[in-house]
Amino acid sequence: MSKRNWIKAFAPLDRQRLLQTAAESVNWIEQYGHVDGDVESWDVMPGKQVEKDALLLDDASLYAGAAGIALLYLKYYVATEQEKYLRKAEAGIRYVIRKYRGKEDFATEVPFLQGAYIGYLNGPAGGAYVAKELYKITGEERYKQFALTVADDAIEAAKDEQGALTWYGFYGILGEGGLILFLLDIYNTFGGDKYLDAAAKAAKYIADRKEDAPQGGYRWYVMDTETFPTIGKAGGYFPGFEYGAAGCGYILASVYEQTHQEEYLDIAKKAAQYIQNIADYSEDGEAALVKYNDTYLTDLYYLGVCQGPIGTSRLFYKLYRITGDESYKDFVIKLTNGLLAAGAPTKHSDGYWRTNCYCCGAAGMLEHFLHVHKLTGNSVYLDAAYEAAEAIIGESTYQHKVRNWYTSWNRHEPDRSEAYVGLYHGSGGCAASLLALAQYIEDKTYLPGYLEDPYQDLYVS
Repeated sequence: MSKRNWIKAFAPLDRQRLLQTAAESVNWIEQYGHVDGDVESWDVMPGKQVEKDALLLDDASLYAGAAGIALLYLKYYVATEQEKYLRKAEAGIRYVIRKYRGKEDFATEVPFLQGAYIGYLNGPAGGAYVAKELYKITGEERYKQFALTVADDAIEAAKDEQGALTWYGFYGILGEGGLILFLLDIYNTFGGDKYLDAAAKAAKYIADRKEDAPQGGYRWYVMDTETFPTIGKAGGYFPGFEYGAAGCGYILASVYEQTHQEEYLDIAKKAAQYIQNIADYSEDGEAALVKYNDTYLTDLYYLGVCQGPIGTSRLFYKLYRITGDESYKDFVIKLTNGLLAAGAPTKHSDGYWRTNCYCCGAAGMLEHFLHVHKLTGNSVYLDAAYEAAEAIIGESTYQHKVRNWYTSWNRHEPDRSEAYVGLYHGSGGCAASLLALAQYIEDKTYLPGYLEDPYQDLYVS
């Protein structure tokens, strides 16, 4: 490396360097793309065989597969206005459409966590969401029709249990709860009372399963912790976002926004009360973290989106936007301060192991710091976003003009490190977060976002 290039490589981050780094990741992902006419798919784990029923590894999914890579390309298109990225996004969604089998894709024969298999992140609804985003940009009717077809099939596949809709009973955002958010989004975009009605009835299933928490407020037994690898004993309650109280409250608050059913808002507030009651606070009360599980592993604090302060804060931001109550905004800030007080994004801990991804790593942190800077105007959080970007780039592997990330995705397998392509658990999410920073620092249009991220409304003028 020449001295000139050495200096350039260690120069402060700017938009050009961020876009270039993201492009290097895209180059790596494209090495594992498979083009068939106007359709493209990508290997989920390059060089590795993925079992057919591996959870959150479906090759058409938003979490790990073609739908997520299509959303990455759509972000890149909005950031750069280069048509080639729009074409890539469309090719990925054409693969999702080709693979879709109809209502059959909302059924599974796996014996556990069925709702996660057919849910928003692993099932067809994630691809339908990206198709809807493509429709908004291109006006192509086929993308709209696919999104509506998937929504219709999701409703038809659901079961009515005493006036409440469910599919398999796993109602966290990781599973069927994400379908509720998808139906709300379809309603908000295209109208159609049946989508709102179905979302409200599915929310009733969640509301009916709330439990009084000993600490006050409401909690939910979303995940059977007896079969959960990190716990292995029954009766553990998760307070977090993807499969815990924060996510349940968030779904109910989201439905309330459209239906104005006061019961759902009241329950969401009680979910927030429970979380605040079990949180651990700094001596000055300005920072907070919430334990991973309120029954077991009570000294473990995840720091990411799925079960950490980033995801949990989304309930509080949603309640702040609905009610105007500043105490909810204050708790968003306390959770973010807790994240920083734990040493993230540069210091790793038991709840922030080597996870180079959006779901539970620095990529999710970077985007969250941008949101909180937008919310507060406090430069501390923009500085943290830059620090997260440097940490992300520093964790990458760069050779032959391509860049990727290895991640220990499974908490119960900390010694296993893999290179995934995916948006939520792989290199795609790292690249997307760098694009978000590149866009933010030049005050450009907000990139197409994550459905379950309420902070998007901060960027709407």
